[in-house]
Amino acid sequence: MGSHRAHIEPLSVVLIHSFALYISRIFPRSLGQASPSVTAFASGKAAAYKMFQVIHRVPEIDIYDMKGDVLEDVRGDIEFVDVDFSYPTRPEVKIFSKFSIHIAHGTTVALVGESGSGKSTVISLIERFYDPQGGTILLDGIDIKLLQLKWFRNQIGLVGQEPVLFGTSIKDNIAYGKDNATLEEIQQAAGLANASTFISQLPEVYLNQPPYLIFPQLLNNHSRVIMVICSVRGTTHF
Repeated sequence: MGSHRAHIEPLSVVLIHSFALYISRIFPRSLGQASPSVTAFASGKAAAYKMFQVIHRVPEIDIYDMKGDVLEDVRGDIEFVDVDFSYPTRPEVKIFSKFSIHIAHGTTVALVGESGSGKSTVISLIERFYDPQGGTILLDGIDIKLLQLKWFRNQIGLVGQEPVLFGTSIKDNIAYGKDNATLEEIQQAAGLANASTFISQLPEVYLNQPPYLIFPQLLNNHSRVIMVICSVRGTTHF
């Protein structure tokens, strides 16, 4: 016996509406019950279209791209040269226009300004969460776009103003920044964060105490740039 395959074209919203009108003439009472379903289907189809657009979108900055240079030695000098930037969602709002700054390694720098002036944007551009529309951002004199992204981000430690805490122990939260971290390394990181004193006063210290007040610290000892975002009178610290 032979087999037959039917090729079914996707139904358009217009065709479904036409079919509903046809059914309404045969079964007038059914239209009121069918109309909400047709409307819901149309809304669902539009939402699904937007969702798949996001799923299939190819990011301009690909974290999995292993191309790029890896430096043997990093000092940590950061420089913005004539940087122009606007967020993709608000291209008409210019955040930076010919913005330049040099941050020498081993120094502490605070960016001070009102909300929306671009302090956190500087952090996002250094981390390559976004790329500027113009100008260049340099690490030790090298354009960061030429560096391997995964390696480059491993050189940076970032502490946000609203840190994420996991529902586990302080020990596990701190150790999240480094695979196979030892207890000694965890205690060292807590000491660098000036948190070891009050942690040691807790009932179960590091092992099972929930992280009510402590935020995860980065244990990557190879970080060359440490950035702290805090909302203290509009200040961002490096």
